[in-house]
Amino acid sequence: MKGTFEKNTGITGREAGLILLLFVISRIIIRIIGIEMDYQALYRNWQYLSVDTLHHDLLQGIWYDHTQPPLFNLLLGAVLKISGTSAPLVFSLFFKLITLLNVFLLLRLLKENTNHKNIPLLFSLIYLLSPATMLFENELFYTSFITLLLLLSCNYLLQYRVSGKPGKLLGFFLPLALICLTRSMYHLAWLLIPWLFLFVSSRKQKSTRKILLTGLFFIAVVAGWYIKNYMIFGSFTSSTWGGMNIARNVFHDAVISDTGRIASIEPFSKISAYKNFLPPDPAATFKGLNDRDLLQEMKNDSFINEKHAGYIDISRQYMQASKQHIRDHPGAYLKNVVQSAIIFFAPATRYPVNEAQARKIKYYDLLYSFNLSHLAEGKQERRIALTLSALPKFIIYLLVFLVIIRNWMQKKQITLLHLFIIYTIGYIFCISSLFEHYENMRFRYEAEPLFLVLAAGVLTEWINKRSNKKKQAI
Repeated sequence: MKGTFEKNTGITGREAGLILLLFVISRIIIRIIGIEMDYQALYRNWQYLSVDTLHHDLLQGIWYDHTQPPLFNLLLGAVLKISGTSAPLVFSLFFKLITLLNVFLLLRLLKENTNHKNIPLLFSLIYLLSPATMLFENELFYTSFITLLLLLSCNYLLQYRVSGKPGKLLGFFLPLALICLTRSMYHLAWLLIPWLFLFVSSRKQKSTRKILLTGLFFIAVVAGWYIKNYMIFGSFTSSTWGGMNIARNVFHDAVISDTGRIASIEPFSKISAYKNFLPPDPAATFKGLNDRDLLQEMKNDSFINEKHAGYIDISRQYMQASKQHIRDHPGAYLKNVVQSAIIFFAPATRYPVNEAQARKIKYYDLLYSFNLSHLAEGKQERRIALTLSALPKFIIYLLVFLVIIRNWMQKKQITLLHLFIIYTIGYIFCISSLFEHYENMRFRYEAEPLFLVLAAGVLTEWINKRSNKKKQAI
């Protein structure tokens, strides 16, 4: 008889044992090599409230944060409050647990979607042993946490497809709402589209009303945060950094020597660098709300405080300057978008924050991820290496998507899970290429396990067709 674990998950004891064994061995090896949790990110990262706020004024700090959705800072503060001086160890173990959960959730998805004995385990191990997985697991950031939420959502969507029970959609929409409340790139509009998918596909079913209300509830929860930011900061969004984000892409490689233009200053500079573009007391309106984070130029003694209230107006000015530059120089912006689109397919270990850690496993990374940057020196060589490194992933993605779309056109139907995955990856690709520069290989990797589900299905179909042809030939 099957054990309880296998009955509930579809994962055998042998598969679980092998995953755990390889996880322990690989993580011991990388720890010996010197890869460990970068705890300083808690003090350094722009997205985080000051450590004092996380410790002592968590809820107030989150409520008056105009730069980031609330969930991850809430998680950081909760861990700090609960674990105290043990926080570095707790964070390290917590992110390792997330990796394991991601692998098991991926394996479960693959086994449900892939009619093959070995491919689900193989693809799960590909993710588990990826250099990028190992590095992001040791980065105190929300990358693998977003992956966890995406995988949870996909698993519940699959359960809904199999059982038809609308209650499963609670488990689908909740992680999506949490993603929107974790990363500003996942806009409220991103949450609306899956709800419309489900509503339209089930409009003739009795459960249509439950789907309508479940989706609307979580949309309202996320919209509530946007409304809060509009009421306090005059911005209907989860982050006021949009103008500074797009400016990094728009003005990349542009030489702006006119100091009377805000584009002459690197986005996300210290607030004092913008003194000519701000009133004498740019944060006066917000005094008394959360002075530590909204009024101070630096945080944690030596790091730029990007949550200063002055950045609200600065970001608006960058947005206006970016729109004007795009109108005046559309070709230059298009060139930068193309560069960002190429970066999307680059090895995730090229993510700048992790490059120092990646060098500790450079030969493994070179072999596994085709990260040619380890062999390059100088800016031009690194650009060429980045483009060449992106080619394998680009080709694989292109082939898989072409097969999926061809089958969709031929059969005139596609599963809700595949449609959601295509939509999510397409959304990440478009938004990150338009608005970001030199980070979206990390954005792609957040959804990499979802792509592995598509790739495993395509590979299985190809193997089965070849097997059937051989049988017919015999």
